[in-house]
Amino acid sequence: MKPVVLFELTGQAIKTILGLLVLVVVVLALVWLLIGPAYAIGGGIGVIVLVRGLYALFAPSRDE
Repeated sequence: MKPVVLFELTGQAIKTILGLLVLVVVVLALVWLLIGPAYAIGGGIGVIVLVRGLYALFAPSRDE
């Protein structure tokens, strides 16, 4: 039997996640303006890979 992990998503957690998302967008915009678009695009791709990795880590496995 596989272990089951349950997460409870509260309103405060959603507000925190949205706040972090806004912070990441602001930082990427500043990087775009101050350093250049190549670094901002690279950082954005890194953020996407990180989020997809975390999702894959916590998503249930598909093999039965």
